[in-house]
Amino acid sequence: MKLKEMLKENGCYETFDNMGFGAENVIGKLNMVTDEHYAKYEWIDGKFIVHAVPPLEMLKAGYPWEEWYRQRDGVFQHHCLFLEKTDKCDMTWDGRDLPAEDQHPEAVKGYFWYLYNDEDPSLIFTR
Repeated sequence: MKLKEMLKENGCYETFDNMGFGAENVIGKLNMVTDEHYAKYEWIDGKFIVHAVPPLEMLKAGYPWEEWYRQRDGVFQHHCLFLEKTDKCDMTWDGRDLPAEDQHPEAVKGYFWYLYNDEDPSLIFTR
C-alpha cells in the first residue's frame, strides 16, 4: 500500500517500531480507502515522536492531527487533536504562541487544539 511505502521511506515506520508501538499495530488495519486518506497527510518522523498532520482544509473539516510518542516513564501516548472540541476531547493544547525553538510541526502552530489520548495506537479512521 502507498502509505506503508511512504512511512518506510521517511523513517516513521521504523520509529513506530523503535518506540514500541509496532508499525503494524498503527497501520495494519489500512484498506484501500483509508490508505488513500492517510497518504494525504504530512508524516513527520521526530525519531521519538511521529506526527500525522492532514492538510489544512481537512483539519478545518474536522479531521484530526494524530501523534504517537512514549513518555519518559514508558507510557505510550496516541493523541488525536482537533481544531473543534469533540465528545472525546478531555484536554487542550495551545499552539498559538510557541517559542521559536518549539519542535512541533509548523502546520500545527498557531492554533488552539482539543485532544484526547487514545488507548488504541491504530489510526482512528481504520477502526
